[in-house]
Amino acid sequence: MRKDFHTDIEIYTIPVRVFINDEELEDSDDITDKILEAIEKGEKVETSLPRVDVVEKTFHELHKKYDAVYVLSISSLLSGTYNLFYTIANKYENVFVFDSKSVSIQNTYVLERMLKDIELGKKIEEDDIISYRDDSLFLIAVFDVTQLQKSGRIGKITSVLGKMLHVKPILTIARNGEVQLVQKAIGIKKVKEVIKEKAEEFVEKARKKEKGIRIYAAVGKEDYKDFIYEVAQLYDVKPYFVDIGPAVTTHVGKEGFGILLGLDF
Repeated sequence: MRKDFHTDIEIYTIPVRVFINDEELEDSDDITDKILEAIEKGEKVETSLPRVDVVEKTFHELHKKYDAVYVLSISSLLSGTYNLFYTIANKYENVFVFDSKSVSIQNTYVLERMLKDIELGKKIEEDDIISYRDDSLFLIAVFDVTQLQKSGRIGKITSVLGKMLHVKPILTIARNGEVQLVQKAIGIKKVKEVIKEKAEEFVEKARKKEKGIRIYAAVGKEDYKDFIYEVAQLYDVKPYFVDIGPAVTTHVGKEGFGILLGLDF
């Protein structure tokens, strides 16, 4: 969630668990720094599902407190979190779990759209989640695929190419929720060119719908913000920056960034 977002709807988060050398990290403000330090040292960094007892306790308390509880999970094809949430939510008639079929800043965009509609009195359904997601373009630039390869989130062939030929994958999350290769680019300059091309295609479609756009981003390094501002300036919008988060950091590292263009709302 971006820090400058405001809503009157109460939001609760259930974090995934992060382990370094099989030792679980406590959820704290410096958890991302600890993950990056471990990656630099070549230590084993892994994520795991949220604690079952934490999910059960949270859902039980919320179902008694509210008439309706909406739960947005990361893609079920990238994590077992959705299945865990769905199984526990089946105990309650007023807890509804949705598979975002995405992660990171695309989840942020979907969540903000959800909250806006809830504030307007709308009852959220599965088709709404799909519609929000379809109103956005999510691209992920990865300049070092080593961590992705370790986590099993990308093929080994692409990992080898990335190391030997300076091929940088541009990824997205497909409509079914899987990681998908958009294009391979030789060098960072080409990565930026491709992202600008894809962004222009999305903006052109938005113009035909007479809609404005929003830009969200999560960066592994502060240096990457310059490019995000460069893209945003093309369309005279202010980008929203969101923390990359411990789970994504674990699987991607800091050598990359994500950018999302979404229809304004």
